[in-house]
Amino acid sequence: MTEEDEFIEFKIIDDRKYSKGHLWYQKLDSDAEVGDLYKIGITDFLQAELGDMIRVVLAQQSNVDEYDEFNDDGESDQIGTGAKDAGASGHEVLEEETLATLRTSNGRHVIYAPVACHVIELNGEVEDSPELVNEDPYGDGWLMNIRPDELDEEDLLTPDEYLEYLYEV
Repeated sequence: MTEEDEFIEFKIIDDRKYSKGHLWYQKLDSDAEVGDLYKIGITDFLQAELGDMIRVVLAQQSNVDEYDEFNDDGESDQIGTGAKDAGASGHEVLEEETLATLRTSNGRHVIYAPVACHVIELNGEVEDSPELVNEDPYGDGWLMNIRPDELDEEDLLTPDEYLEYLYEV
């Protein structure tokens, strides 16, 4: 091993599942009618890799008609992103749409939805205090609660499988 080799210290929590996109999933509730509810966030590995969080912007459906000077009919499907409250039933995010944008000391990182889902609750605390993602990514630094439309838990990695994956990349 040479002096040029870098090491990143990180932890992996046992009671979570992980994705190859470096998100963790914690099942909060299972309901046959509305589906499973998951709390998600970025892994300790990703936060260490990205550097100090400067700003966190979480996806939120918001009507931006008042900013559309070309909208004459008053009916627009235009959707923006913002923060705070996703509403009682949550808003739908399609697969590969932006879930969160993380601005760090090393640049910008966009987190895309791995599956279509409904965002049920946003952790506005990370928008007010982005350092929470660095300090406690598995606790106070969580990003949001979602109800995936079709998430096969078999596609998620166990802690051991995630660690193996990290060795491969």
